[in-house]
Amino acid sequence: MTGLSHGWWIEQDGRARAVQVQADGRMKSSPLFESFHGIGGRRDRDLTATPGDLARAYSCAVWAYRCIKLRADAVAGVPLMLVERDGARIEEHPLLTLLHDVNPHMMNLGDLLRATEAAFNIWGVAYWLKVQAGKGGRRSAGRPVRWLVWLNPQTIEPVADPVRGIVAYRQTAGGRTRELAPEDVVVFRNFDPLDDLGGLSPLSVALSEINADLNAARFVASFFANDARPAGLLTTEQPLHEAEIERARSWWARLFQGTRNRWKTGIVGGGLKWQPITYAPTDLALKDLRAEDRRAICAVFGVPPGLAGAWESVTYATAREQKASFYEDTILPQLEYIAEVLNWSLLPHYRDLAARGARLAWDVDGIAALRETVSEKAERLARLYEAGVIRRNEVRAALGMAALPAEEDGFAGERAPASAVPQPEEAL
Repeated sequence: MTGLSHGWWIEQDGRARAVQVQADGRMKSSPLFESFHGIGGRRDRDLTATPGDLARAYSCAVWAYRCIKLRADAVAGVPLMLVERDGARIEEHPLLTLLHDVNPHMMNLGDLLRATEAAFNIWGVAYWLKVQAGKGGRRSAGRPVRWLVWLNPQTIEPVADPVRGIVAYRQTAGGRTRELAPEDVVVFRNFDPLDDLGGLSPLSVALSEINADLNAARFVASFFANDARPAGLLTTEQPLHEAEIERARSWWARLFQGTRNRWKTGIVGGGLKWQPITYAPTDLALKDLRAEDRRAICAVFGVPPGLAGAWESVTYATAREQKASFYEDTILPQLEYIAEVLNWSLLPHYRDLAARGARLAWDVDGIAALRETVSEKAERLARLYEAGVIRRNEVRAALGMAALPAEEDGFAGERAPASAVPQPEEAL
């Protein structure tokens, strides 16, 4: 065939298999070629946006797993509280008891929130089942909820009516199917412009980058499994007899096969030449390509690369800013959304709370990444005092210092001892 020459593929066990090589040195596509490059039966195929593949992407893509885990742990790490209309905290209530031990058979609130946030990022939706108290399975909007059960989104299918919208949620698991009333299901859904019933999976948005990173990782692993050198062929334009093939095969295997013989230089005569057919990783700019894929994955989940593991992008001075940005730009908006869903879904079951205007909220003041350092707080208070916004004793009280006598209190510019207003370094 024009433009093709004959070659023999030398395998690690010394076996030789005939192949054809194109004029540019590339091996013509064949089962052997596909097997070597992993595009035959042994290849780890690219992941798709099906629910099962999205679950596999979470379990095998390092950067996607890390980003989702960071988000899930951050959401579960913020205390959930019940407050009055004026913001006063409610310390005891059956709803708080429910949220403390959401399901004694499976999980606590932290487990439930982690599973919810992970599902939301993997599939774009998350579901809870409200198991209500009462006899005979009767349900009512005013009947307290006994348990909260996490439902795997892979098992749930919304059942819709063209006029009434979603009329049920069909769950199929373990060979059994049941339909759940919409009022019994708490639904967290990421807006999807192409699907009014489902949710847009953030993981699917990053799927191209995830597949690229996985394929790059497989390439690197295959490169080192192949004695850390580009693979190649012994090629010739001359016909070879079986005896010559066997002699060349034995000679090549004896000199170069095995890890002890790697990096040896071969001198080939008799019309045979070594033809590389793959590229070395240094020629592919893999580092830059993989870094770009990882940045895109982090961007989809709203996680600064430094928090996800790109330590080269973090310094001591920027680490705190990245953490604060993660909470302010990603976690706090998500917490607000979760609180809205919970208030809409759970509070109607507790009429006393609805009458009082109570609501569920997050204790964001406890987030360490958003707290001021002592010096930052002192500097801020000092600026407020100098601007005439607060009095001396207000500054001292905020810093945990004893109040001054009334005659020494006042705004900036009023006569007072020089020691009356603490300097920022005093708070340290």
